[in-house]
Amino acid sequence: MGVTPVNGGRGRGRIVIGENDPSLTRYAGLAVTGELARRLRLVELIDAELSVERRARPVKVRRRGVSPGQLVVSIAESQLVGGEFFSDLEEVRADQAGAGLRTVGATPSAPAALQRSKDFRRVHCQRVERACARVGEHLDRALGREREEPVTIDLDATGIEVFGRRKQGAARNRQGQMSYAPHVAFWAQRGRALTSELVGGNREKLSGTECARIATRALSLLPAGHGPAIFRIDSAYYQLELLARLRREGSPFTVSVPRSQAMWKALAEIPEDAWQDAIDMPGAQVAETTYRPQGWKHEPLRLIVRRVPFTAAEIAKRNGSRRLKTIHPEQLELALDGKLASVFGYSFILTDIHWQPTVWIEHFHRHRAQIEERLKESKLGQALRHLPSGDEHANRVWLTAALLALNLTAFCCDLCPAAGASGKAPDNAPLRRAAKTLRNLMFTIPARIVRTGRRLILRPPAGYRHGDVLKTTLDAIYALGP
Repeated sequence: MGVTPVNGGRGRGRIVIGENDPSLTRYAGLAVTGELARRLRLVELIDAELSVERRARPVKVRRRGVSPGQLVVSIAESQLVGGEFFSDLEEVRADQAGAGLRTVGATPSAPAALQRSKDFRRVHCQRVERACARVGEHLDRALGREREEPVTIDLDATGIEVFGRRKQGAARNRQGQMSYAPHVAFWAQRGRALTSELVGGNREKLSGTECARIATRALSLLPAGHGPAIFRIDSAYYQLELLARLRREGSPFTVSVPRSQAMWKALAEIPEDAWQDAIDMPGAQVAETTYRPQGWKHEPLRLIVRRVPFTAAEIAKRNGSRRLKTIHPEQLELALDGKLASVFGYSFILTDIHWQPTVWIEHFHRHRAQIEERLKESKLGQALRHLPSGDEHANRVWLTAALLALNLTAFCCDLCPAAGASGKAPDNAPLRRAAKTLRNLMFTIPARIVRTGRRLILRPPAGYRHGDVLKTTLDAIYALGP
């Protein structure tokens, strides 16, 4: 005869919510960016840059509360842990236990952050970009990177749909959506945003003067003595004034050229035996000719053409796809009518790089997709999927903070053993980890804070699988020195 448990017929009883534990933090992993920002003097450099700006009124005069640099960094920290609105700063602000771990312990309230963001002007955001560039230079120097390494700068834009008629500066894009269009220049090798410009959604294509201004600003943010800087440019930036400015600056370029009658005419000049297989793109072929854009006062430029075959069946499946626009309109019509079994889609790349073979240039320019990945990461991984304020100046600060958060994750990946950029990761590890992955690895882990002597100990919960990654990353930060 078995023994009957005394409480065998009962459940586990009611769940009772106890008192908050003041030693527990929701965001223990912000210690990583906190320690990194302190060693690189991020807040101090932002405030120093803002203090010398004379083209606009100071963001803040009184010393009470957080400084302008602390404001921008606190918004970025909120975005790092998943914040999507100004109101999400309250979640970080409420984490008093983790205040000493963060870069900005005294996180401002949401209303205060929004109100102060409205006092920023475009030139102030550009000062933040300059400070971030100085921080990146400091990190590269600490990691022993060669300053003379070649630099690739990617220019591209993205659309951010917003809602409401009171969104200052927003406009309807080609699809009729109310939106903004941030234009961003990225340093490809580092995965960092250099500079940005926020305009209405109806200006996804900027004037030549505006394009040249962004390119010049991006070049000015590179470290002194940097290696040759090559620009990879989207077709929306195909402007003669931009190309002329890059020539004056001594920066070579590759630029996607819109398909036009001039391009189809140039294509007809390429003999069939000139085509050769592309690198790492099965079925694709490349060839080249020369082309001089109207108004270009220098030598004829190299026009690299890539062609990709499409069967009639593939075309039928892709009906409405953007890739069908790469096919010559007459050829596409014949294929749709069943009069051709296959046709080619063409892409055109204009360049002044004369020392590299055709296939290298096409392969190099194709990797412009890296900026699309970084822009996607800023929207899906960080908080750039929308711009939350009705005030254009506050939205520009939000954009600046989102790109700062993106750069902070790039800095972390330079040190984190789970990312290939650190040089310590397994061979199959991605170069940089996505924001969601970094949150799971580090940023959003809870931990109990134990203070003993001069040490501060973080005790993550049982089952946390990435303790070695967190410890090694912090050790790498401490190795940078004070």
